[in-house]
Amino acid sequence: MENRILIIGDELLGEQGEAANRFAEILLCREANRPVQFSINAPAPQTLQQLYDRASADIIGKKAGRIIVGLGLKELKRGGKDYMGVFTAYETLANEILSKTLVPIHFLTIPEDMFPAAPSQLAALNDCIRGLQQKDEKRVKILDFAAYVADFKEKQLERGKFGRSLYTEEGNPTSICNTFMALFLYDFIKRELK
Repeated sequence: MENRILIIGDELLGEQGEAANRFAEILLCREANRPVQFSINAPAPQTLQQLYDRASADIIGKKAGRIIVGLGLKELKRGGKDYMGVFTAYETLANEILSKTLVPIHFLTIPEDMFPAAPSQLAALNDCIRGLQQKDEKRVKILDFAAYVADFKEKQLERGKFGRSLYTEEGNPTSICNTFMALFLYDFIKRELK
């Protein structure tokens, strides 16, 4: 369906998918006359491999008109794989979605503060995610949330202090972070839907 937005993500979108749900609510409130539906799978309980295995039912079968993907954080935090191992599974899933759909796909980058144990791993993973746009520049767009957050933090430093933190010490998003992500997604999708 052209007006259905599928959001699939892990803890990047909140421990209970709060950012994805707030985004849907903001869009529905701000664009009351826009015919839009949401299918939200966040936080997805499956691994990247399991998502790939179930892609025909859980992603392609949803018949979305647009797909937002925010994955990789859970796999990296779980350990056992470095960023390249995580990206290999991520890219396999991305290729499956790209080959079996014709819809626009938006991949989210992950702020480095969300993995305080190894921010360099997230930075490297984000570089790989940004490279996905080269696969199909007409359909694939990178939602560079990591850069957006970095810019926000710079502005906060210019102000001299942080009002509230975006993340806990463990790297989990706070309520303000989920709202920030929801507004980021809304601003992007509003431009896309015009």
